[in-house]
Amino acid sequence: MKPPTLESFAAGKLKSILIGQPDDLESICYLLNGNAPLELCSELRKLVETWRKSGPNLDKMLRDDKVLAARVRYGRSLLAPTNTGKGHLLWLPTPRGINAHSWKGVALTHFMDLIVNPEWHKLGGPCHRCRKYYVKKTSRQKAYCSRRCSSTMTAVATTRTRREKERARKLHLALESANRWAALRTRQSWKDWVSARTKITVKWLTRAVNRGDLRAPVKD
Repeated sequence: MKPPTLESFAAGKLKSILIGQPDDLESICYLLNGNAPLELCSELRKLVETWRKSGPNLDKMLRDDKVLAARVRYGRSLLAPTNTGKGHLLWLPTPRGINAHSWKGVALTHFMDLIVNPEWHKLGGPCHRCRKYYVKKTSRQKAYCSRRCSSTMTAVATTRTRREKERARKLHLALESANRWAALRTRQSWKDWVSARTKITVKWLTRAVNRGDLRAPVKD
C-alpha cells in the first residue's frame, strides 16, 4: 500500500496521521526484515527490539534511556487544509543530537513514526519460524506471520513429540531386555542380544549409552 498523499488529505479522505507514515506498517516491516542499507535496517531492529522488550512500554523505555528520550521529543508540525471544513495536523519527526542524514538518524525517524502510529499494536514479530516482522491480521496473531509458518511449526512440534515418545519406548524396551541379558548365561554381547530381541539397532543402543541415556548392563 502506498503512503497517503497530500491530495488524499485535501479530499478529506484520511484521518490525521504523520508525514511519511503509511496507513499500515508495511514499510516498517520491509526495513525490519531487510538488510539494505544494512546500517539502517540493523539500527531500526535494535530500536524495535528494545521497545518490544520493554513491554512494549514506551514510558519505561525512555526512562531507561535518557539520551533517546531527549532525541525523540522533537518534530515539526504542518497544517494541511482540506476542501471540507476539516484540517489535518501533520508531524515530521526531527530527532535532536544526531545527524538526520545518517542511517542512524533515518532509523530513529522511522522509529518515531512507529511509536505514534495509531496502529502500532498491529506490528508483530519476529515470527517464531521465519523470524520476520509482520502486520497482524487479528489480535490473536502473536506467534506466526502466516498460516504456512504456523502449520510448519505445528508439524515440526508433532514430529518432535512422536520421536520423543518413540525414543522413550525404545529406552524402556532396551532397559528391560538388558536386565534380562544380565541374568542369563550367554557369551553373546548384550547389544547383539538386545538388538535381536527388540529390533533396536546396535548403533542406536551405542548412541544411547554414549549420551548417558542407557547404562551398559553388567552380569552379576
